[in-house]
Amino acid sequence: MTETQPSPATQPPLPAASEPTPPPWVASPPPPWWLTPPKKSFARRLLGKLFVLLFILSLLMNFYLSFLIYISARGSMTATVLSWGEEDQIIAVYNISGVIDAGTSSDFGQFFRHVRDNDEIKAVVLRISSGGGGVSSSDQIYSMVKSIRENLQRPVVVSMGSVAASGAYYISAPANEIYAEPTTVTGSIGVIAMWPVVTDMLNQHWGVEIVTIRSPQAEDWKSRVNPFEKPDERVRGDVREMLRKIHLKFERVVLAGRKNIQVAEADHSPLNGKVYLAEDAITVGLVDKMGYLDDATATAARLANLPKPRIVQYARRLGLIERLKASTPGPIIDAKTFDKLSSPRFMLLWKPE
Repeated sequence: MTETQPSPATQPPLPAASEPTPPPWVASPPPPWWLTPPKKSFARRLLGKLFVLLFILSLLMNFYLSFLIYISARGSMTATVLSWGEEDQIIAVYNISGVIDAGTSSDFGQFFRHVRDNDEIKAVVLRISSGGGGVSSSDQIYSMVKSIRENLQRPVVVSMGSVAASGAYYISAPANEIYAEPTTVTGSIGVIAMWPVVTDMLNQHWGVEIVTIRSPQAEDWKSRVNPFEKPDERVRGDVREMLRKIHLKFERVVLAGRKNIQVAEADHSPLNGKVYLAEDAITVGLVDKMGYLDDATATAARLANLPKPRIVQYARRLGLIERLKASTPGPIIDAKTFDKLSSPRFMLLWKPE
């Protein structure tokens, strides 16, 4: 009987020959050079880290600027609650400090509009610590303080700090009541004009002479008050006359707001520029009572008939540009500073020598 051989198609495949495994002590051959990634130099690694760091910083800066824009869009005033109470019984506290200038009056204008447009604010307390400042700026603030009391029919109480003299007293005069601390310096009801004269210094030290030519029609008065010419007696007399008229307006402001003042015939005190401590200021009628900020807010609550007042301190909110400027130091003397130094200024200002 013949055996049938399996066909090649049905035969099982033969096992493939495998390469012998090298012993463990034989090192594997390195990969070819075209498959080996190039090693980064130290400079490239450093640049990569710097790029990542700058990217993260840019994200943080964008977040910060977006936050400032969001804050700036929320309103013109910041509000800090000093004492909690009913939300419809707000006593608004506002600080005025430093030299009173155009910026001070502009900031107070924002506060005034906030009080005017907010019916929940029932009374205002001004915390003043200033030696005064510009005539026009002081008069603008005075007008708004008077309007809060008379037109808006909301009590105004002043709390004086370490000093509230001259222009600072000017803006305090229309208040319902004035409080001063025991060591407060106040008064100084008067006006001054000042400007530097540098012509001798320029000629003697630097050999510089400033030439001023005026049109014939204005030769007598045009720019007679400037830092490059010594004023003659006629110019001094004209300036004194302007100061006299401003002083008379200051007197009318004080006498209209403070009914208890008695003017002495001998020396015209207390309207003669003299300064007073709190106790003496009460005696002459410039101040009503001695006390601190809490006393002023308590009086404001009483005048406005508020049983549960909420004391809120307001301040002008800085805009984005102002925040950036505040973090960037500017020049010591810029064009605006030079203009202030060279232009004559009429000031309601007191400061110790």
